[in-house]
Amino acid sequence: MKQTIKIAIPIAVLMAVIFGITYFSQYTPPEDDSTRPGTTTAKEPPLRFFTSARQWNPFGSPQDRTFPGFYEVQANAAGTPNAAAFWFENRNDKSVTMQLKGVSCGACSGGRVAAIPPEVARQLLQMTALSTLPGGLFSGMPLGMAGPGANLAEDRLAWQSYTFRDNPKAEYKVPAGGNTDGWSPQWGILELRFSVGAVGPKTLSSEFNLQVDGTPQIGTANFAISFEGAEPFDLSRSFVDVGELQETSPANQYEVIVYSATRGPNGNGPGDLQVPKTDIQLPGGAVGEPGPFVSVSPAVRLPEADLMQIPNQIQRAVRVEAAYRLTITVAPTVGEKRVDLGPLERDVHISTGDTRKTVRVKGIVRGGVWLDGNLKEIDVRYKFEDGAVGQTFNVVTDRPDQELVYVSNDPTTPENVKVDLEKQPADPDRGHYKLKVTVPPRAKAGVWSGFVVLELKGPNPQRIRIPIKGNGTR
Repeated sequence: MKQTIKIAIPIAVLMAVIFGITYFSQYTPPEDDSTRPGTTTAKEPPLRFFTSARQWNPFGSPQDRTFPGFYEVQANAAGTPNAAAFWFENRNDKSVTMQLKGVSCGACSGGRVAAIPPEVARQLLQMTALSTLPGGLFSGMPLGMAGPGANLAEDRLAWQSYTFRDNPKAEYKVPAGGNTDGWSPQWGILELRFSVGAVGPKTLSSEFNLQVDGTPQIGTANFAISFEGAEPFDLSRSFVDVGELQETSPANQYEVIVYSATRGPNGNGPGDLQVPKTDIQLPGGAVGEPGPFVSVSPAVRLPEADLMQIPNQIQRAVRVEAAYRLTITVAPTVGEKRVDLGPLERDVHISTGDTRKTVRVKGIVRGGVWLDGNLKEIDVRYKFEDGAVGQTFNVVTDRPDQELVYVSNDPTTPENVKVDLEKQPADPDRGHYKLKVTVPPRAKAGVWSGFVVLELKGPNPQRIRIPIKGNGTR
């Protein structure tokens, strides 16, 4: 063809047509008059729905595979922007009334119904039948379905629409089924719409009363839509435990996947997932320089072929529309710089414009200075009225000639805590210091914590952060 035929059909509509093939291809005209569509029987339900539940399932039906399932929270969004469609057929020779009986969230849902013209249904069935023939139109199905698909465009269907908050007894009319040739059924679409106001899983359930007009023939139809409110992106991990390191330990690397269930080339969110930015800080707003000992590599976009593996890697059933890989490196020594001995904590902040998440990096660095007696921290207990008078602890250095001093102006040292450091006689292969902690009477009540910071003097000074905690009881 010299020119490609172009028909403006919404993607959702065209996909609905293709998914419908699963059911259309199983459709066969009735074999006798007793069950012929258009002939009402006592056993015939008012409406036959092809499906009644929807959830994201990558291994399920075509509808469930492509159902987004994850939606960004839009607490202030007007209307009900999200939807799930349920196709049905009226095989009765009379119209059917469908009335809302109940819904689990009337404030966040609505619905609309449209009847598909029988001639369009006939075209769909005929195209489906041809596509199953050897050498048929299967490979060209999207083009072959373009004509019927165009007739399913939103502006060509007569929709009956309601918001359930304003219409708790919403009522819809479905035309009678007049399928005289067996290939022109009266199909329709029930589209249940909803908004998402909170992060987390939710199921929207609804029930409708059905009645064939002018008859006592009644029935009910129940529907369930399972979805999850999602943030713009999430992380494969929020904590990195580096364990116990020596200051001579080699650098270690830890992978973090930044992924989105809504943002990507084909996602239902507002555009693609932006390249994440990173910022490393001391935790809890602590004052100080985080240093080069925890670093993050530039983000690397993962190819689409790798996205299906992410749910297995993170042990979570989640749709992944786009993802980036970040590598966090923890190195006790960078060039001539050495990390502080003691607790190592950093916050790696990851952001994509409108959202920020944090990965906490935590560990312990051991080296040439330590508390004697295999102590991990200084624990001071005292009576509030009396205070703590000169509680002492032994600090050991791995060389007898090392000079160790107390850093009195470090902001992490608790207020009203007096620390004295005195050099003691050295052993042949060890240095010793007496660290004395004093809390004045009536100066510090209750539970408190912080750090006592010491510093090894020399060409490349190194600080030692010793955790300290106390409890002044009354």
